[in-house]
Amino acid sequence: YNSWTKRTRDSFSITVVLVGAISTIFSVLGVSLGDIPCLTIKWRILVIFFSALLIYVVSYWCIGLIFKDRIELRINNTPVEISCGDIFNTEGYKVIGCDTHFHTTVDDIIISKKSLHGKLVLEHGNAEEIKNAIRKEATRLDLKQDKNGLFTFPLGSIVRYDSSVDNQTYLLLAMTELDKNNESHTTIASYEQMLMYMWKEVNRVYASNDVVLPILGDGITRFDDRPKDKNALLRCMVCTLNTSGRSYNSKIKIVIYGKPKGVPLYELKDIGK
Repeated sequence: YNSWTKRTRDSFSITVVLVGAISTIFSVLGVSLGDIPCLTIKWRILVIFFSALLIYVVSYWCIGLIFKDRIELRINNTPVEISCGDIFNTEGYKVIGCDTHFHTTVDDIIISKKSLHGKLVLEHGNAEEIKNAIRKEATRLDLKQDKNGLFTFPLGSIVRYDSSVDNQTYLLLAMTELDKNNESHTTIASYEQMLMYMWKEVNRVYASNDVVLPILGDGITRFDDRPKDKNALLRCMVCTLNTSGRSYNSKIKIVIYGKPKGVPLYELKDIGK
């Protein structure tokens, strides 16, 4: 039973409860399948079995339909909403994954134009404003520039950027390191460590506002030890929030771009219990 998915377990539990409730009601009313003369014991068993099967199928289908595009959790007393949409159209401070240098060159080499980082620089922000925010945070952390004039931030660090272009606040996240070929690489251990530090940083800068995140690592980030799909990355984000022990007095919103294909949202409901 414990090896079943949550959706299967809950559908089974609903079936048992409803069959028991219906049986009790019929007993109180004095109604029984035995009152039907043409039904032998074999047919009575089949009627009960197929009735229970129908209830199970309907319950399983309803759970999938209700929680197909959106679920709500409560982790460490923090409301967490996971839904489909566009992060740029969702209310709250928006977390954007970047490299540890926080590059602003969108050329499909260092930063992809299709990435959230690229869209932020090109459509929702100003490169010079972003550089100023980076310099300000580097000064606070007492970071020194390298020979290329770049700062290297610890993984999980956040730079707050208030955009004058769309009047939104963005939390730029040092999510991955770039190699000599300007490719983003990480490992599962580094990814989890980055997330743990990120939740600490979010607590520092969120100022009681809702925090909006994409599925971090989905897209061009390369996992050197083994590939990760959306479901695994999403589960890792939620699990690290749980194990971090941090609580926020606003909502954490994780936004899945497009349809959550291959992401069984309902299975996340047990995390934090």
